[in-house]
Amino acid sequence: MTLDITVQEAEAAIQRLATPPMIPDPYPLYDTIRRVGRVFESTTLGGAYAVTGYKEVAAAAKMGGMRNGVRAAAMQRQDWQEHESLRLFLRALVNLDAPEHTAMREVAAAIFTPNAIRAMRESIEQLADRYLDDLAEHASGGNAVDLVEVVSSPFPVAVISEMLGVPANQGMLFYKLANDWTRVWGGGNYSDEDLAQADASVTELRGYFDELIRERRSRRRDDLISALVDQHEAGRLDDEDLMALATFLFISGFETTTNLISMGLYTLLENPDQLRLWRENPDITPSAVEELLRHGTPISGTIRLTAEPIELGGLQIPPGKMLFLMTAGANRDPEQFPDPDRLDLTRADGAHVSFGGGAHYCLGANLSRMEAQVIFPALLRRFPTIEVGGTPEFRTAIGLHGFERLPVVLGK
Repeated sequence: MTLDITVQEAEAAIQRLATPPMIPDPYPLYDTIRRVGRVFESTTLGGAYAVTGYKEVAAAAKMGGMRNGVRAAAMQRQDWQEHESLRLFLRALVNLDAPEHTAMREVAAAIFTPNAIRAMRESIEQLADRYLDDLAEHASGGNAVDLVEVVSSPFPVAVISEMLGVPANQGMLFYKLANDWTRVWGGGNYSDEDLAQADASVTELRGYFDELIRERRSRRRDDLISALVDQHEAGRLDDEDLMALATFLFISGFETTTNLISMGLYTLLENPDQLRLWRENPDITPSAVEELLRHGTPISGTIRLTAEPIELGGLQIPPGKMLFLMTAGANRDPEQFPDPDRLDLTRADGAHVSFGGGAHYCLGANLSRMEAQVIFPALLRRFPTIEVGGTPEFRTAIGLHGFERLPVVLGK
């Protein structure tokens, strides 16, 4: 009888996680599911499996015999081909399967290289200083200022815009359009209004990128769009691949970092001992950033589809089954992370799965890390006191863990 009640509680937790809006603190729900089964076959998910165990999520992310489940979920909508946002979404690198994924990943990896990211370090530092100057100006006189509007959105957008070659004065317009688009990236948990807005915004976004691509065809620059055009002319990308990869690189360049900065600062403010530790010991920055990525997983999960029989968590799973890899839940698994709900910026066991794994490991992981390792210490040096200055507004899109608005009051 207890098991039946526990299973019912797990199904209720899954129902809440799958129903917009995204809740600010989903971690007790992941824990409820994990207590029933680290790999749990859910009637709420139509027989799909909710995977919340760390070892199981990490194994599934690297496992062969899998296809992209987000892609499969999106294509369950019969009219997906009639929607511009869904058509381009399904061409995004993150949604492709081999061999298409392998070929496009090779193209992306050839231009979005570790050396290209390292070469951005000085520029990232300069941009961080610029946006912190803006933050200080907006906060003058003790006014509350929205961190999301002034820093955590425009800073990473400016970085990826510079890398791609998006004009600086258009970056935030592109961001707004891309943000509308990502509302339909969850596989199916969106409204008809969200879909209509996403279609309109993607049509507009394509128009801007078409213009940039035409410009680079006639005159190359030292940017990633020019490199993509080179790949197109070499026959490694068709027209649709070129557009899909350009727009995906733009979004992957800011989405994780935007959520990481806002959620990370909020988490630090809720843990003043750890905030003080970081202020006094800036050398812990690398481990501190990894802990923020673990504790407040910016993107809460992904979906895989079994293409052949697999074994996971002691269960035999047949082909054609969806696996919901709940990375946010895996990052709070007590079997992997002692006292997992505690923020510990010096945690030594911080091998989180926030960037996925295997062939779909996040292409922008190193860029996001570098941006966070620059902006957080600079923010803490610049402002000796930071407080929440109003009511935060959490993001409502399923799967994205961050803020729409985070008002803060800063002291010099």
